[in-house]
This record gives sequence, C-alpha cells and structure tokens, in this order.
Amino acid sequence: MAAPTARPRVIIVSCGGRKSTTEQPLPAGEMYCGSYHVALRRAADALATQDQNSTARVLILSALHGLVALDDLIAPYNLRMGDEGSVTAERLRQQAADLGALDADVIVLGPRVYVEACRAVWPKLTDLLAGARGIGEQLARLADIYAPGRHSQTPTSGAHPDDTTSTGSAFEEIERRADARQNVEEQRAARKRARYATYSRLAIEHAGRAHGTVTFPGDVAKSAARAGAARRFADLYRVQVHARPDDSRTVDVHGTPRDVARFLSALPRVLEKTESTASEAARLYGRWERHSNARPHLAHVPTAQRRALARDFRAAAFQVVIDVLLDRPDTVPEATDSIPPWDQVYPLAAGIAHYYWFDPAALADPDETARILATAERHHITTQATP
Repeated sequence: MAAPTARPRVIIVSCGGRKSTTEQPLPAGEMYCGSYHVALRRAADALATQDQNSTARVLILSALHGLVALDDLIAPYNLRMGDEGSVTAERLRQQAADLGALDADVIVLGPRVYVEACRAVWPKLTDLLAGARGIGEQLARLADIYAPGRHSQTPTSGAHPDDTTSTGSAFEEIERRADARQNVEEQRAARKRARYATYSRLAIEHAGRAHGTVTFPGDVAKSAARAGAARRFADLYRVQVHARPDDSRTVDVHGTPRDVARFLSALPRVLEKTESTASEAARLYGRWERHSNARPHLAHVPTAQRRALARDFRAAAFQVVIDVLLDRPDTVPEATDSIPPWDQVYPLAAGIAHYYWFDPAALADPDETARILATAERHHITTQATP
C-alpha cells in the first residue's frame, strides 16, 4: 500500500513597515529590515528546518502584493494591511490556489490583521502568537522558537498551558491540533448520522453467518420510510433485512460477518445522503409555493391541506430518489412550470437525484467496518446451521 502523500506546509510571515532604502526591486526576503520582521523570519526559518518531511515553505504576506516567495522581486511601497488598496481575500485565495497551497497546513506569524486575512483562506490555520500580550511577549515567543536553548525550559508559574513552541516542534503541535479537530469532526458526523440510523453490536454466529439490528429514529412515518429504504438497499451489500412484527422502528440484518459489518457502516451514510437529496427536491417545492405560478393552484386550498401536500411530496420524493439511486436512468423528463409539483413528483425528484447521484454501494467506511468486526460478539455454536 502506497504511503499517503504529505500535506504541504506553509509558514506565512507578515511584511514589515521598515523597508530597504533602495528604489530598485529587491527579493521579498531582503526588502523588510525592521527588527520585528527579522524576528518573524528567524522563527519561520527555524520552523521550516524542524519540518521532518521537508515540505515546509516560507512565504511573506505583503499588504500590497499578497503572498510572495522570498526570492520574488518586489518594488518598495508604503501600505499597511487593511488600508485602501491592500490585498483582498479573493486575491489571496487565488494566489494560494496558484501556489498549490489551498489544502496546506499553515502557520501564520504576525499581527492579528495579517492572521485574520489568512484565516479567510485557511480557517484552521495555526496562530503561534495568539494570546500574546504586546510586542514584548510576541518577541519572546518568537525567540523561544528560533533560540529554544536561550534559557531554562522549566515553565514559570505564569506560563500559558498552550505555550508549547519552546519545548517541541511547532509542526508537532499542528499535527496534534489537526488530530483533535479531526476527532471532533468525526464525532459530530457520527452524531449526525445517528439521527438516521443506529446499529447494535454485531453478533457473529460462525464464520459465514452474522446478524445485527438497526433502529431508525424519528416519527412513525420517517422510521417506516427509513426501514423500507434499508430493505431496498440490502441487496447492494448482499445482506437480508427483515422487519420486526413487534417493532416498526427496528430491522434485523443477516449475512456474512463482513457483509453485515459493511452494511451497518454504510446504511446511516446512505440514508443521510438520500434524505439530503430528497430535501433538495422539497426545497424546489417550497420555492414553487412562493412563486406567482402557485397562486392559481393554492388559492382555494386550506392551510392544513397545503401542509399535507408538501409532506406527501417530500415522502414521495424520498422514494423516487431511492429508485434513481438503485437504477439510474439515462434521461429524466423535464418538469413543467404550469403543473403543481404534487402532480409531477417523479420529474422533479428524479432530476435532482440524477444530478446529485452517488453510488449507495460504495459508502461503507473501511475503518468503521473493521471496528464493527473487531468488537463483535462471537457465539460458539456446536452445530453448523444448514445452508
């Protein structure tokens, strides 16, 4: 298995007010000569040498020119970030794209206004000077990066618990924070998927047979629709799904251990994307209700009936989306403005589903599948079940 490609790493330092007295263009790395910028550069260079993957690059954020490499020639100028004529977020984003750095791990060193300008492009950047009180504390933090051995590393009583740059690589801190963010995002995504379906611990009866249960939250109608969708998607994962006569919110799933584990992993994701697609069709219905074309059709329809029509449309659209996901047609008939949406559910919902089509058989998460199998309850059966 090929090793994953390292994410690009970029260290951005702010430009400086003091510049070279020359009137000729100079490399950006030689243009700024103020003591604060020099400290920023020393820290940035030290961080770049700490990058074990050798992918880090240092860029300067110029208020006029935007992102520039150290050897880019620039002419002297007199402009501060935020002044009229300073670089815009749109231009920074385009420069980042041109540099292939939109998905980079980014450290920004400089005043808050420069950090916030970068944050418009990289919302999850690392600001190593965040929380510093004044220029003196900023310079001390920078010195801890480029000269970590200048004083004892024993933390003082007033040290901030997040001030980790003096005791380890800032890139290690980036990776730690990135892992923490990923864990939070994964937990949030899991909670969201649990709104659609939750599954029990897998029970493995023998090498070729396992079973699990899936429960569908929501009101009775939604639970029934989701259970029905589970039965329709079952063949894609080579499992059997059976309803329970005493519990309409729960179904039993049978198959080989790996097939059942993949289905349990995939089903909440499939339902989430399916319902999201059906919701797009429902939004079309909502926009139609507010359009002048709807007035003749709704003029004599009571409010309660209007709500029922919208609810029935959403439910029917959900089934149409499943139809299209399971058997994607080559073409879909176009909807007609003069016909109310409740009379043309298929063209509206099928058109959305066709446009946003995804493969429902490809949503099992390998890591989650492995966890389901690893934590399964294994039954020791003395007699082999008859196939």
